[in-house]
Amino acid sequence: MIRRAFARPAGNRSRAGRARQFGISFLLLLLLQLTAFAQLSGRQPAERIYFSALDKAERPVTRLAAADFELRVNGKVSPLVDFRDGSQGGSQSIPLVAWIMIDFNPNLQTGVIEQQAQAASEMLARFHPDSVAGVKLVSDRSETLAPLEHDPNSLRSAFLQFGRRRTELRAAGDDASVVLGPGGILRAIELAIGEIESYVRSTPNLSKREIYRAIMILSDGNINPSYKTGPLCALAAREGVLLYPVFVPRTIYGSWVRDYFDLARRTGGVASVLGALSPGSGVLPLTPGNTQPNALSFNILHMARDLAARYSFLLAPTQSGETRIEVRCRIKDVRIRLPRHTLP
Repeated sequence: MIRRAFARPAGNRSRAGRARQFGISFLLLLLLQLTAFAQLSGRQPAERIYFSALDKAERPVTRLAAADFELRVNGKVSPLVDFRDGSQGGSQSIPLVAWIMIDFNPNLQTGVIEQQAQAASEMLARFHPDSVAGVKLVSDRSETLAPLEHDPNSLRSAFLQFGRRRTELRAAGDDASVVLGPGGILRAIELAIGEIESYVRSTPNLSKREIYRAIMILSDGNINPSYKTGPLCALAAREGVLLYPVFVPRTIYGSWVRDYFDLARRTGGVASVLGALSPGSGVLPLTPGNTQPNALSFNILHMARDLAARYSFLLAPTQSGETRIEVRCRIKDVRIRLPRHTLP
């Protein structure tokens, strides 16, 4: 009896000790989970980074593997997380939101632009069914000829009205036109970037999806050399808007066209000459283009191929602030076009 009396308290003490130990372990585990949660919640979500691989002629190089690239984050080699190669997507797998901007410049012949109406109306057929596109006419003001919609007829009509609307804009300007000032088409691009983002945010079937954003510019390189393009290109990179300048041939041109084509290089897009069979931003000599009806089809095709060949990976910004990114290709003569070099 005495032994049993002493045995019971010993068993009780053993169970009580185990309970205390379990309680302490549980609290430690809970503390670790809360700490991990706090650390995760303090980080920004991972962001998908897009880049392209181009040959010397600025044509997309597809089907490269992750091992063909080297990613450096803040100077340190890092793995390409959730890497997608340039053949996994395709221009019709991701919706596109795009503006086409037509220069007011009298050097652009009315007939040449109006004869691109059919090509413009067929543009949306090359992209995802939820894609939209609009048209703007730009001088020292910007006027919307066709809003952002999936409406081939609206695109066709915008091009067919180019001559008449240009005359009206020269005379007085539409009440809905936006004054741009000396920045001209560069200022119009800046505003259009914001309009694309506003459209995406306000459109339920696009706001939470992966989409392409782009601006195609039809001009003879008529940009203001005093307008600083650095902030514009940085804005385009942050918002993921790719610029596709199209050079409409003119009788006399010079090295100043390089500044126009440079918009593509600095934002991740590609430049081309109207109707040229291949893209390319060589200035002297320029790739021969043409001004025949529907020549714009080739430029739209260059844009579609470029978007279809995008490589991408996920990157989580560090908590230390700015994250610097660099991507190199191990394949000879392949050039990387990475619009965004810093996060956030």
